[in-house]
Amino acid sequence: MGNRVAEAGGFYAIDKPVGITSQRALSIAKRQLKVRKAGHSGTLDPLASGLLIVAVGSWSRLLAFVLGADKVYRGVVRCGLRTDSLDITGSIQGFRPVPAGVDAEVVRRALQRFKGPIQQLPPAFSALKVNGVRAYELARAGSEVTLERRSVVIHDIELLGLTRSGPFLDVELRIACSSGTYIRSIARDLGELLETGATLSSLRRESIGEVTLDAAKDPMSIEREDRLSLSAVFPSFGRYEIDEEILRMARHGHPLDRPRELTAFEQVVVLAAGPEPEYQRLVGIYRGEADRLMPLRVVPEEVAQ
Repeated sequence: MGNRVAEAGGFYAIDKPVGITSQRALSIAKRQLKVRKAGHSGTLDPLASGLLIVAVGSWSRLLAFVLGADKVYRGVVRCGLRTDSLDITGSIQGFRPVPAGVDAEVVRRALQRFKGPIQQLPPAFSALKVNGVRAYELARAGSEVTLERRSVVIHDIELLGLTRSGPFLDVELRIACSSGTYIRSIARDLGELLETGATLSSLRRESIGEVTLDAAKDPMSIEREDRLSLSAVFPSFGRYEIDEEILRMARHGHPLDRPRELTAFEQVVVLAAGPEPEYQRLVGIYRGEADRLMPLRVVPEEVAQ
């Protein structure tokens, strides 16, 4: 049986606009790129804008190696207002004018409580499943939603500014955090610490791992030539270019001998040697085990488009 030939893959960075779902942004990008298969790196709520990493073609199976990357967000928390969804799109649950004594120093002291590993309670309006049903479906139906706290890490949380808006206090933050962190939960918990209540009023994702918004394109105008480099998407992975003899084994999913210069890397990007662009030469992602490289994901041979 001959080698499989797949539509040309690649990673892309898109800047999701406010007001549409991540899936809608992905569909627009797929149409622009003229691909049948694509996935993205983690959902942003319709309220939020910012970075999505998109993988197309057979590379969509590599998104598992992107999903766990740290992320950076910039957002505004509105103190004095509580909503059921923990953002301003939800139904109002409470309202309280913010006292003048809640100033920058008070907010900074409260923010210190979030730094480091924390146990976070996800929002009831989330995609997490409860007995096989999405939590947001239960919440919208008026059912009580019970979720478990989850371990996340807040690497940094920086106060960028405070703005008085009538009875409310808008707190602008930049948050560097582990994957799986809910910024809406941080808004809720900050409101509880300040005894004002709070909800998230805006959010923008600025980076995923080493990929930033500087590399992102509008999904309406993205082009095939806008592919991200593998070193940008997998900055901590080793890189191994293999000759034709080893390539035949690799294409069939066999383990490879691990070169000495790659012993420091837990994961390795394997490519066929040659002058062609990366997307035509990618073989897969491998894990280092002693003197061997074991295949984690092998992609079909690509064809230029």
